[in-house]
Amino acid sequence: METTKFILIGGGGHARVLSSIIEAQETSKLEGIFDSNPKIETLDGVENFYKYKPDLLPNAFAIVAIGDNKIRKQLAQTIQHVFGELIHPSASIDRFSLVGEGSVVMHHAVIQRGSRIGKHGIINTACSVDHDCFLGDFVHIAPNATLCGGVQIGDETFIGAGVVVLPQIKIGKRVTVGAGTVVTKNILDGATVVGNPGKIINSHGAI
Repeated sequence: METTKFILIGGGGHARVLSSIIEAQETSKLEGIFDSNPKIETLDGVENFYKYKPDLLPNAFAIVAIGDNKIRKQLAQTIQHVFGELIHPSASIDRFSLVGEGSVVMHHAVIQRGSRIGKHGIINTACSVDHDCFLGDFVHIAPNATLCGGVQIGDETFIGAGVVVLPQIKIGKRVTVGAGTVVTKNILDGATVVGNPGKIINSHGAI
């Protein structure tokens, strides 16, 4: 069976988790990483080539291994490799759901029927994305967060660890939802929300 080759853009802690996903897939292999940090020589034994070179390992699929949505977007726009997707074997994704290019679905995450994950998204460890959710591009859902059915989330939004979003809620672009928040109302673009129930702590959005 043919091996699928990957490169990672970034060599920090997030990249280590993505490396473990690649290792868990019998037909995948991490060929190298690109991280400009001179202190990072390898990532768990895989060579760091430092500055990104589009002609190096041209047949490998790329994943931007950066948790920060804004930085991940900036880097993705500079990459000339074809982007792949990474899905841990323990994740459960319904056959009628879609995962966009460059996105990762981590250990024990669940994506239910009819949901769509945009490009370069992160569905982190043990997340639950229920039916018919729509996530934009460069969204990060942190560990153990729960999105109930029909939730919509805009581009570049961060949903913190342990967050619960109630059914049919709409969350705008570039929103930050703090860890443990329970989102009970719609949120406009650019807001920061914390607490149970969630409350706006800046003036950029409304709940």
